[in-house]
Amino acid sequence: MGSAENIAFLLDSAPRNWSSQEDRHLLLCQELLKRGSQPVLVFAKTLPPEIENRFIKAGVQVAAIDYGRGFLHYFRELGRLKDRFQITTVHVIFFDYFSAICWLARIRGFKHVIYEMQNGGVFKAQSWKKALLHLRNSIATSPTTKIIAISNFIKSLLTTAGVAENKIVVRYLGIDTQRFKPDEEARKRLSAEYDLNPSDLVLSTVSYLRPIKNPQTIVEACGLLAARNVSFRLFVAGDGEMLTELKELSHRLNIADRIHWLGLVPNPASLLQASDVFLLTTVGEAFGLVLAEAMACNVPVVATRSGGIVEVIDDGKTGLLVPPLDPPALADALEQLAGDPARRHAMGVAGRQRVLMNFTVEAAVENTIRVYESLGIA
Repeated sequence: MGSAENIAFLLDSAPRNWSSQEDRHLLLCQELLKRGSQPVLVFAKTLPPEIENRFIKAGVQVAAIDYGRGFLHYFRELGRLKDRFQITTVHVIFFDYFSAICWLARIRGFKHVIYEMQNGGVFKAQSWKKALLHLRNSIATSPTTKIIAISNFIKSLLTTAGVAENKIVVRYLGIDTQRFKPDEEARKRLSAEYDLNPSDLVLSTVSYLRPIKNPQTIVEACGLLAARNVSFRLFVAGDGEMLTELKELSHRLNIADRIHWLGLVPNPASLLQASDVFLLTTVGEAFGLVLAEAMACNVPVVATRSGGIVEVIDDGKTGLLVPPLDPPALADALEQLAGDPARRHAMGVAGRQRVLMNFTVEAAVENTIRVYESLGIA
């Protein structure tokens, strides 16, 4: 206590909503403050006041440096923060691992550069391109002291891309299980607001609507459910570049009246609590934090057998895994669960227990602190 070094979190984002990421960072900063460290959150842009004030009231320093304004600007402003708060360590999050951010921090004289990989994807390079990418990635990550992978899938992705395995430690993300918990009244509220039928299977998904998330797979599967006379409603929380084409797809499939486009939902807990099944169809998902949020609400999940998703879902016990980009398989899984409410309930209960055992925000913070302790900075 009292000997911990000051840490700056360099975050390539300025969230409109942050959900469990906000909860985890706040708890982590509070733990660092207890240990005598002064945490500084450095965002790309100024935060929404409701988020910024939450951190400031807890004693956390908040700043903004836009990486998009160029290396020199970031380098200069980072140096000013380093001197102002006597920062010795940076923890880089949300930036691509091949960006220059880790080198900028190392050249600026920080003793430790920790990089956390939260970006998913699929490594496809072959032949000479693979060799060049290996070289680039090895150079880009060489300034790092430690690399945190949020799933074993991400660790594998990094090593495949040429990152040194001995630098990597796996630490799962976590959620606040008091915030995300079952609420039997949530379904009643949703039913009243949207005039749901008791027989409707309430499906939900929470995601940015972009190609890597493959939301069209969900809409296409819902078209098949409608053709099979399965009564359902789909609630989509999120916005993004694919919204217009998804709405057009729903009209072509004659299911536009069964889909509710909610836009950005700052607090998705109520929607998750009201759902019968939660859906996620990403290929190469880094972890799937929203899956844990849904499971903590006693909601079974159906998602693609891809990326870190397979580490979150216990297939057949807390939900069902289906092949990627396969609307018929997704529709089959949903049809199974639609006709078996007892199985849905059992999966929901098992899902929350799995989260309590593996994916709590407290566990995520404790395991992050262990990384710091291994470096002698906390």
